Amino acid sequence: MATSQGGSALFYVSLVASLAALACLPAPPDGSLGGYKTLAACLAVTLVAVLASQAAHHFASGSGSEFERAGRLVLGMLVCLAALRRLDPRDLRYPLLGFALAGWVASVTVAKLAWATGGRPETEEYNAVGYGNLLLLFGVLVVFSLGWRLTRHSRTEAAVKIVTAVAAFYGFVLTQTRTGWMAVPVFILIGVALFAHKAGRRKAIAACFIALALAAAVGASSSALRQRVELGVTELHKCEIAPLTDSSMCIRLQLWGAAWRMFTEQPLFGIGGGKPFVARLQAEEGRGVSTYVAQNFGEAHSDPLYTLATTGILGGIGLLLAYFAPAWIFLKRLIRNGIPQEYRVAAAMGLAFCLGFAIFGLTELMFRGMRTVSFYAVSVAWLLAASHSATVHYGQPHGRST
Repeated sequence: MATSQGGSALFYVSLVASLAALACLPAPPDGSLGGYKTLAACLAVTLVAVLASQAAHHFASGSGSEFERAGRLVLGMLVCLAALRRLDPRDLRYPLLGFALAGWVASVTVAKLAWATGGRPETEEYNAVGYGNLLLLFGVLVVFSLGWRLTRHSRTEAAVKIVTAVAAFYGFVLTQTRTGWMAVPVFILIGVALFAHKAGRRKAIAACFIALALAAAVGASSSALRQRVELGVTELHKCEIAPLTDSSMCIRLQLWGAAWRMFTEQPLFGIGGGKPFVARLQAEEGRGVSTYVAQNFGEAHSDPLYTLATTGILGGIGLLLAYFAPAWIFLKRLIRNGIPQEYRVAAAMGLAFCLGFAIFGLTELMFRGMRTVSFYAVSVAWLLAASHSATVHYGQPHGRST
C-alpha cells in the first residue's frame, strides 16, 4: 500500500522461506497438506486452463505472464500453507499487525491526497478503486481480530484495533469507491456470524440491521460519495443513448461487452491473455468500444470477464474455484459447533478475504498485477493455516516453533 515496488521479490522470498521451513521444521501429525488435496486439485484448474489456452493458440500469444500469474496462485497458496502448518497456531495471529499497519499507511496516504487536491485521491500503487477495496478489507480484518488477544493489555489492544478499523474505513470512504460498498453487507453478515453466534437469532438479526444502518449512514454522510453515486446513475442513462461515451460507467460497459464477445467467439480456450486481448480490443475501435478505450485499456475491468475472454470456460471455472474452494473451507470452520473462538476468527477473516476479492473482482481487475495475485494466495494460505486447528486439534497446538 506504500509502494508498487518489490512485491514480486517479496513473494519469491516467501516461497524460499517456506521451502526452508519445510526442510527444517517437523511436519504436523496429519501432514503439511493433510485435508487439502481437494483444494490443490481446484487450484490446479487455473494452471490447466492457461496451458490449454496457450496450446490451442500454439503458444504464440506471448502470454507467459498469464502462466506465471496462475503459477503464483497455486504455488503461493499451497507451498506457503504447507510451511505455515508447521508453525505454532498462536504465532500465526501476528501477521495481523502487518494488515493494521497497512491500514494506517493507506489511510494517511488517501487523507493527504484528498486534503491536498480537494478531490478524489489518485494513488500511485493502485487505481483508486483497487486501493479503496483493499483498504476496506484491511479494516474488516482488524475488526474481526478483536476475537484475538495479541498482548497482555486486552482493553488497550481492543481500543487500538477499533481506532485502526475506523481510520481504515474513513480512508475507504475518502477513495469514493462505489463498488466496494457491494461487499459491505457480506462483511457485516460474516461479522455477525463470528461475534453473535451465542447471542440468539433475534439479537444476531438486530445486530446485522444496526451495522447495515450505521454503514449506510456513514456512506450517506460523504457528499463526495453521494455525488459519485448520482454521477454513476446519470452516466448509465447516457450510456443507453451514446454507448461509446468516455465516462466511468460507459467505459466499463464497453470493456465488459467486448470481453463477452471475445468469450462467445472462442468459449473453449479464449483468445489468449496479454497482447491478443489488446489487439482484439483495438480491432473493435469505433464499433464496440471508443477510440480512447481501444488505445488505453488492455484489460476488461472485471476478473471473471477477463478470465473468460482470455482462457475460456475452463479458466472461468478455475477463477471461481480459486475464490470459493477456500471460501467453503472457511465457511465450514466458521459455523461448526464447538470451535474455539480464535480459530473462528481466522475462518471469518479468510471467508471475508475470499468473498471480498470475488465481489471486488466483478467490476475491477483486482488480479491486474502479479503482486496482488501473490498477496491473495499468501494471505489465504496464512488464514487457512491459522484456522486449521478448528478441524483437527480443537485448539491443542502440536508444539512451539522456533
